[in-house]
Amino acid sequence: MNIILINPPNIPFSEQKLLIEPIDIITLGTYLQKQNHNVKFLDMDCKKLDCNDLIKYIKNDFNPEVAIISYDYHIPLHTQKALENISKICNKLKEKNIKTIMIGKTVTYNPEIINEINFDIGIIGELENTLKTLLKSNINNTQELTKISGITFKNGNETIINKPNKEKYDLDKVPIPNRELADLEDYIDIRSILTSRGCINQCNFCPTYNYWGSWRGKSAENVIKEIESLIKKYNTKKIIFLDDNATVSKNRMQKISNIIIKKKINIKLGCLSSINTYDKETFELMHKAGFKWIHFGIESGSQKVLNNNNKNFDIGYAKQVIKEVKEIGFRVRTSFIFDLPTTTKEDMQKTINFILETEPDEIRGHFLALRLGTTIYNKLAKEKAIPTQYIHSDKPLIENEKYTNSEMLQDIETLISKLKDKEYKIVKNVKEWENLESLRNKEGKIKFLSFCPSKYGIDWEK
Repeated sequence: MNIILINPPNIPFSEQKLLIEPIDIITLGTYLQKQNHNVKFLDMDCKKLDCNDLIKYIKNDFNPEVAIISYDYHIPLHTQKALENISKICNKLKEKNIKTIMIGKTVTYNPEIINEINFDIGIIGELENTLKTLLKSNINNTQELTKISGITFKNGNETIINKPNKEKYDLDKVPIPNRELADLEDYIDIRSILTSRGCINQCNFCPTYNYWGSWRGKSAENVIKEIESLIKKYNTKKIIFLDDNATVSKNRMQKISNIIIKKKINIKLGCLSSINTYDKETFELMHKAGFKWIHFGIESGSQKVLNNNNKNFDIGYAKQVIKEVKEIGFRVRTSFIFDLPTTTKEDMQKTINFILETEPDEIRGHFLALRLGTTIYNKLAKEKAIPTQYIHSDKPLIENEKYTNSEMLQDIETLISKLKDKEYKIVKNVKEWENLESLRNKEGKIKFLSFCPSKYGIDWEK
């Protein structure tokens, strides 16, 4: 079967100078190739294409029977307004008699969106097993579709939502992604890999656990195979693990690190972690193996706010972890969601104090994203009719009577002023990443507080 995978255009388009290859979609495309399908991938966002460009591409280069459109799958990059583009894409493709399949968290948690977007079939939950069954069936036959777990579709005016497919795919069967599906020159010079799914944490604002389930990872040996493949094929120098939490299994991470050291693999690595999976021995080994960058989602300096949002760590311990990880030699990024529910002026002051005391190399300042599938969404969207927001906003989402947004923004300005005194750069526009040298302080270091998406791979060589 001829299949086109589409990364839809964002509104506004994402800044190309920040983009890494959409490895989640590329991995899916490779899986479909292994199922003997003829697959093409079109990154409409990166290439800044509209619906008319898509039709020209299909007409001139490919004649697909099925189009799979990814939205909020593994890596959340799109705004809610991007759904408008997806709707236009689906309508255009239907004019060409191309079946449309929508994947990701949005269709999983809101399958009725089929009535708004007008795609043909939506996949609920993890993709591989359901998609394999679906593409083996007659997707034009309603009776066959009713027997397939994990999908939603329309039968006339009726929306059909089948029971979920609870079978989890064996990650060691996931093939090494065929990055030839994408034009790698369109992306920054850091490759990405996905080595696990899920998380052990269930933070109120994050949909990861509900979508993927508890953490499970590829074997260390298969992770190494992909790293070696990237070095051999593309002369890769830097790789980021885009797992939601790469350090859950210290045994696996130690094994990955030991193999890298034993084989003398020359590579710089970064990953996302969590405070409650920190293990000093493991992190020392990781750094020796080439891990130079780590990201911790702290979110608040207030223990009360952490507890209220199911962040499973002690704030005092977090200070200790950041201190030790910096001493080991990691470049540390921490993220904060300034407007988490129940945050007061006192809580914000604790967050400011935490940041000033720990001095992370990189600070990502967020305002709340209200995502489908999260505890916060289920509570606040229903109670206060707050709109869904898939990526973090540039302003506070919720008005708090006890701590107004204007007060919060004033306190953030105080934080900015104090960070500037500590030689931090404040980044509010993604175009500022174009000239990294302009962000260096008097000591030659790049330390920043960013209110926009931040670039990966900064100073990993040091």
